[in-house]
Amino acid sequence: MRLALPCTLVAFLLAAPSFAQSATTPTPPPAPTASPAPAAQDDEEDSPELLVQLKDGRRYSGPLIRQDKSETVISIAGIPMTFSAADIERTETLPPLMERYRALREAVGSDPDQIVRLAEWLQSREKYALALTEVDRALSIDKTNAAALKLRPLLREQIILQYKRVKKEPEPSVPAASIPQAPAPQRAKDFPLLSDADVNLIKVFETNFDEHPRIIIPRAAVQKMLEKYSSHPLVPITKEGRDAILRQSPAEQLDLMFKLQARDFYPDVQVLDQPRAFITFRDQLSRNWLINSCATNACHGGTEAGRLILYNGAPNQPRSLYTNFLILSRFKLDDGSPLIDFEQPERSPLLQLGLARDKSRRPHPVVPRGLNHDAWRPVFRTTDDAQFKAAVEWIKSLYRPRPDYPIDYTPLRPFEPPKPPPPAPAPAPVA
Repeated sequence: MRLALPCTLVAFLLAAPSFAQSATTPTPPPAPTASPAPAAQDDEEDSPELLVQLKDGRRYSGPLIRQDKSETVISIAGIPMTFSAADIERTETLPPLMERYRALREAVGSDPDQIVRLAEWLQSREKYALALTEVDRALSIDKTNAAALKLRPLLREQIILQYKRVKKEPEPSVPAASIPQAPAPQRAKDFPLLSDADVNLIKVFETNFDEHPRIIIPRAAVQKMLEKYSSHPLVPITKEGRDAILRQSPAEQLDLMFKLQARDFYPDVQVLDQPRAFITFRDQLSRNWLINSCATNACHGGTEAGRLILYNGAPNQPRSLYTNFLILSRFKLDDGSPLIDFEQPERSPLLQLGLARDKSRRPHPVVPRGLNHDAWRPVFRTTDDAQFKAAVEWIKSLYRPRPDYPIDYTPLRPFEPPKPPPPAPAPAPVA
């Protein structure tokens, strides 16, 4: 479910800041002198590319689609990616694409593998003809280069499709009324998020007294609880005994509330700190791979990604974080299996579907994109990956037995074309 820029050259660019952030030509590695870069093969001015650096350290770059006070939208491999202004540390307009291309081309020299990565970088920016030129250059150096041989026919098809699109060849005529119309893509503001009260309620259920969380419980709520459960053996009969409970710490009062199973008073409790398990979920799962791999618009962050749709906006905000957690914790696969296996965490479909297919108990299905192209990329190579182990430990750290939160939440549903009407019954035979 990793966001698949074709063979992701993003890591390569970020490893060379001079390419991604400035127009300075890097010092090329020792290699034979490369031939001059081909001239630009279209006359249209490219959209300016923007580097977006988030406050959590992640960086993305792509053609600018839209930018205003509230958000910035750039295109990554043809997919619009929206970033909230609150999450952005800074933005920077990159040098023109052809200028960066020439610098990259000089840096990779005559290394065929690096040339193919350069071609993929061009492909992600829809410079298919230039990309094909680079692939041919790689094959002239190494005729058996597997990556180049695989990419070449795809680029040729993309060039043909691009030519048809530019020439605006007529499409086969189909009556508009016969085509089911999907709704406009969901924007972040349309995604149903948990309320602050819902978030607080989950925090109450997940309270771990060993973590010494800061808690506030109004005195009036404790008094009402003692009155309602006055016949319970744990509630003192005498006024002195009840007054003693009113003088207890909020943690002690909440502990009594748990023992009384007084769930109707949980909404009166305010938990000011994040439970450690949710800090782990935010820092080691959500930030590391869930948002930028599984929840991208190309995977489970879009409305055409099947039944599981996650929220990919404002990932550090509690409402976003707890909404995705609730979705994951309640989601069941078509066979009824829960996405998170709390008894055997390492077998959780959430983790198995992120493993490389040859190592997984539940291999992730192919995610088609373009012509015979699989957009899916594994999050974990093996079960020994540090991120896989961290996810297993996170599942083990969650409260047992798992509570059933009294939260009425309906996840976002994917678009389903309307079913055709049933055929009209055949007329009865004439006597």
